[in-house]
Amino acid sequence: MADEPLASSVRQFISQHLSSVEQLEILLVLVNRASTTWTAEAIYQVVLSSRASVEQGLEKFAAVGLVEKIAGDPPAYGFPGTNAEAAIQELHRCYQKMPVRVIGAIYQRDRDTVQGFADAFKFKRES
Repeated sequence: MADEPLASSVRQFISQHLSSVEQLEILLVLVNRASTTWTAEAIYQVVLSSRASVEQGLEKFAAVGLVEKIAGDPPAYGFPGTNAEAAIQELHRCYQKMPVRVIGAIYQRDRDTVQGFADAFKFKRES
């Protein structure tokens, strides 16, 4: 298991939807307790990061259909069971067994973006 690479579906999901471990934790709270609806405050009480960033993460996931936003004051969020559910379950399994690899994959995305930006400013010698 230690040498097992992350599945391509997991890497692709991370690349498309996750930019932080906090976002992973938010999503896993919703998925692991799919029969429950959550307010942003309730998820914050589990994740204990920042109320504002929890709300932003929930809005981001709702915008792409990964979570369902239920109107109310305050709004509630739930996991509707999407076609991404298999990838999320595999992501959860990998995060339990290989958390460092999953975290590395999340932050590798940022390094690749920053490196691409930096490479755009490299000067090449003319021959």
